[in-house]
Amino acid sequence: MRRPVLVLLALSSACSAPPPAPEGLDASTSYMVREFYQDDPTFQAGVQGFMAWYEAEGYLLVGEAADTSNTDSFTIGDLSDEDIADLPLSPEIIVDGETGETAARAVGNSKGVVSLAEMQCTWTEAEAWLLRSDQNNIFPDDFEGYERDYLTGRGTFADASAGDEYDPIDAPLDPFADGFDGGPYARSLLQTVNQVDPSAVLFADLPAYEMNLDLRHGRYEVEGEELGVLAILTFNVDAAWDEGGGNGLIQSYSVEINVERPEGRTLRMLAVWAEPFGGGIEPDSPLALNYAVNKSLSASNRLSEICAGEAEVPDEE
Repeated sequence: MRRPVLVLLALSSACSAPPPAPEGLDASTSYMVREFYQDDPTFQAGVQGFMAWYEAEGYLLVGEAADTSNTDSFTIGDLSDEDIADLPLSPEIIVDGETGETAARAVGNSKGVVSLAEMQCTWTEAEAWLLRSDQNNIFPDDFEGYERDYLTGRGTFADASAGDEYDPIDAPLDPFADGFDGGPYARSLLQTVNQVDPSAVLFADLPAYEMNLDLRHGRYEVEGEELGVLAILTFNVDAAWDEGGGNGLIQSYSVEINVERPEGRTLRMLAVWAEPFGGGIEPDSPLALNYAVNKSLSASNRLSEICAGEAEVPDEE
């Protein structure tokens, strides 16, 4: 029997009305970054806002690739300082890899795009693949190497979706505070730190760098229906530069929402904001933006092929 998770949401919001859902893609994606660690009703509002946009117009982008004729269809609004205020980011970052010059983080310099795909995976199947530590085997075109440290219990998190039982989050969390105890929320929130060795991207071949990646899952109400949802938030605390300092990734953020769909399928939305440097290519150029869209779409297609048995993946060591 499925646990009545929505009862927990209702109880947690009994003293105050749930917040209104954000309206539109720009508002929904920035909201999910800003409110990722909030209480369940607040988090649920973000999922509802995204799905309302999807039902109204976002469905038109499912499975679509970007090119010079439609770049604007995939671009999303800039993040604000408020959106990233709760993340443990270095306030000063290296903005010139050759000289080591630093400057205050300017989040508006990172430009964003969205990609949508419907995958031949249940949402729990997608989660199982995305939980693995060897993401370079899942996405070999994206990573030459990948290592993951689980800061909270991977097994507890995986068992929660397998048993469809999750820990209620009834107050905002501060998971980066000294002494934070994630134990009471381990069935709903998983924190990881990753060493990412990316494949060459356009003009750059960066060395491995550190990336935070946190996962949150559960069942949330969308238009009266209880749906399984896996959300993933990523960010780089510091800039990453190649050895010569001519190419770099000054800052990067992403939020991913995987939503249960009928017939054992999953809707995957991936919003990415990045400030790359090098090759004379600006972060908001069609070349950079289209590449980010199509790279995200390719990853979703790869995951769908794995779930459908159309691609083989070695066992995790």
